Amino acid sequence: MPIALHKQKTYDAIVVAGEEAASRRVLNQHKAFLKINGQYCIDYVIKTLQQVPGVRHIYIIGPRDRLSAVLKECSLDLKVPKRIHLIEQAGNLYENVWHAFLATLPGSPAEGHSKLSQYRDKAVLIVPCDAPLITVQEVTYFMAHSDMDRYDYVLGLTPEESMAYFYPRDGRPGIKMSYLHMKEKNYRINNLHMVKPAKIKNRNHINRMYAYRYQKRIINIIQLGLYVIRTDRFRSYRLLMGLQLAVKCSGYNLEKFTRFFSRWAPRKELENAISRLLNTRFASLEVPYPGAALDIDNDADFRSLRVMFDAWRRHLESMP
Repeated sequence: MPIALHKQKTYDAIVVAGEEAASRRVLNQHKAFLKINGQYCIDYVIKTLQQVPGVRHIYIIGPRDRLSAVLKECSLDLKVPKRIHLIEQAGNLYENVWHAFLATLPGSPAEGHSKLSQYRDKAVLIVPCDAPLITVQEVTYFMAHSDMDRYDYVLGLTPEESMAYFYPRDGRPGIKMSYLHMKEKNYRINNLHMVKPAKIKNRNHINRMYAYRYQKRIINIIQLGLYVIRTDRFRSYRLLMGLQLAVKCSGYNLEKFTRFFSRWAPRKELENAISRLLNTRFASLEVPYPGAALDIDNDADFRSLRVMFDAWRRHLESMP
């Protein structure tokens, strides 16, 4: 069933570039400041957002002094074509997003909490700093198809078939990431989020789940499982086990078992479980464009991306 196109609105965008303890470094560097073709990763992200009609202002949260120096080196105008605001990072991902959201409200961030009742329905676009292949059409598609009248949090998912082009093949380097194996199909979280932060009642769960996000580590699988099961009072037990067992079976190329366990994880059930966990209205959105999903997870992926960057960028820009 086709997804309805929603009325074009404009939103503030938050670029998450914090150096909190749970963030991974690549080649012993903060991922925002890695260079490809002499250009910083975060520079590619910002320049893409500057071209998106639906983006109003851009708020970047991270190490403010270093970000300021990098933006100056990149000759980025902080006022045109979009106003860019730099915000000093806080302690973790949740606090960074929350502080950046408060900064989008009129007046000073310190007054933000007193104004929340007025801005409970204010939505913002959240974008990672380490997705240099993100494209204008991808962000535009995601924003235009996110139904923020019905939902408070929309997460983008890129289907596996859109990612296959970027796999290693024919002697060329590539990136093959892990997937959420669901009943309908396999998805990669594409790192684009449309969120009404003031409508997420259980915001505290976000940071805990973010800390366990690397599901190739068995200890993270166990810890995430125990955390979600305890929090959700066992209602998501079968769903969570299906997702995790499918990931492990896929890692061992046990395709038959991967498909078996993925049937325990219908996409709608996952949406309902996240809605309960965060006490909000959550939905996922399939996004055919894979640029934002090609984030930088490790040294090997970054080296492959750096070699293939120009070819991959041409491919992405040629997508209708």
